Amino acid sequence: MVQILKFVCVRILFISLFLIATKFGVASDECQIDADCPKSGNLFYIYKCINHKCELVAAHLRFY
Repeated sequence: MVQILKFVCVRILFISLFLIATKFGVASDECQIDADCPKSGNLFYIYKCINHKCELVAAHLRFY
């Protein structure tokens, strides 16, 4: 019984995280250049202007 309750709680947690990630994963702001997009606080992902929409893409970092 306890295992079923844990499973349901974990399932609800993952579904809610998935819904939050899909809602905030891609910005729908219109843009002309990359500077029109919002700044990302994340080091590994940045917003780029792709097809006049701001999209969150992986940043290609070089560590020397």
